[in-house]
Amino acid sequence: MITNISAIIWDFDGVLIDSEPFHIEAEFETTRRFGIPLTMAVAKQYFGLKLEDYFHDIARRYESDIAVDDMISAHYETLRRYYREVFPLVPHVTDVLSRLKGSFFMAVGTSREKELAMLALERFSLVRFFDTIVFGDEVKKGKPDPEIFLRAASILGYAPDKTVVVEDAESGFKAARDAGMGLIARKGEHNVDCDFSMADFVVKDLREIPPLLMKNGEARII
Repeated sequence: MITNISAIIWDFDGVLIDSEPFHIEAEFETTRRFGIPLTMAVAKQYFGLKLEDYFHDIARRYESDIAVDDMISAHYETLRRYYREVFPLVPHVTDVLSRLKGSFFMAVGTSREKELAMLALERFSLVRFFDTIVFGDEVKKGKPDPEIFLRAASILGYAPDKTVVVEDAESGFKAARDAGMGLIARKGEHNVDCDFSMADFVVKDLREIPPLLMKNGEARII
């Protein structure tokens, strides 16, 4: 149950930008280049992880002796292009953020590296909606560790039990729960196989979120 919420922390990929299907395409580009036979089923297991954690584990999983740093560097170049030109917004993001801004303090808590995330945040003029942004390369431990969300809440000045997270990946679900925060899960075509049992609410459309958190334009208790 979500009660007396003052702050909202938004995941980035798959919640604000509709990037996850394209992420897998980019990952296939990179892994094929390095001779790794990545499959869709395996790729989906890594939603929400930091780039370094992802490729180190992929290399171990496929027992590859390639230089992981070279693979990460190559993938980073591909992602720059995707964040700058390819990834679209999740439908209704701007309208939903505009409606919530002013009633709640809001942050982004993402495993994505600052340089990459900022390409899309600035491209779509989203920075104006957030009081702080915590990136994956600013923390020691990525999701499912709760460090990202706890740092964001601390900067906003609110206790975890006054904070709700909007997430789409199981690693993020666990991070939110371990942080002691409420959880709204976004369900889309990219994550239908996820376990949503940890969520307080599951939404398919971001426009469902303001009625959950507001009443007559003000923050409400649910």
